[in-house]
Amino acid sequence: MKLDCVVITGAGQGIGRAIAADLGGRKIHILCLSKSGNCEEAAAEIRKNGGIAESLVVDLGDVEKVKEQISAWITGKNFKRIGLVLAAGILGPQDFQNMAGWDECYRVNVLGNLGVYSSLLPKLLENKFGRIICFAGGGAAYAYPLFPAYAASKSAMVRTVENLQETLNDKGDFAVVCLAPGANETGTLKQVRAAGAKIQTTVDISEPVNFAREFLFCKTCGFKGAFVHVRDNWREYLDGEKNTADPKWKLRRIET
Repeated sequence: MKLDCVVITGAGQGIGRAIAADLGGRKIHILCLSKSGNCEEAAAEIRKNGGIAESLVVDLGDVEKVKEQISAWITGKNFKRIGLVLAAGILGPQDFQNMAGWDECYRVNVLGNLGVYSSLLPKLLENKFGRIICFAGGGAAYAYPLFPAYAASKSAMVRTVENLQETLNDKGDFAVVCLAPGANETGTLKQVRAAGAKIQTTVDISEPVNFAREFLFCKTCGFKGAFVHVRDNWREYLDGEKNTADPKWKLRRIET
């Protein structure tokens, strides 16, 4: 299935940039978003390699401004099949006393990414189509005391994805997922290590990139609304009739 456009937050570095580069090589219109000018470099690199890309410097912490920018960008565009990759995020403070840091972490990781989604929602509903990837890593499935604000924000994103999917189920062809990409060798992982975390297993960045490509291009998804680890057997549930109700793919208490 062909997409017309993919909008990517956090496209200036790390996983977001890797996904942008991969999709940009497939002649899809890419909008690269980041707080720094790195998104402009990412878009320029895609164009240099023959792709179609543009960029917007946005501060996801300023949600209302983000909504203004994205709403203005989409106005007049005729994209029919839009994908969203909401990869931007910050680690936030390492304690429970820096409330300003907690506020910023939640605004960026949850509200800012949702601001991009909500700005595009009228177009998605008009098209009756959307493929949306959010991200949740350490702390969404277990305690993560080194970065408690990050963990809380990512847990919130998992539940948000479940609710997003429920609200879209009767609106058209929509699939929303929350991906745990594994420990990729990115700038964020360097910060995690510097804080004293011990990383047992790393995952090559190609794995979340491959997930993004296969999910965004899928015709059907048997795990929509789920929290999926990049090393789950997710391929079994794309473009077929197989669905998973495995509770480990949800954010909930499991009774035994």
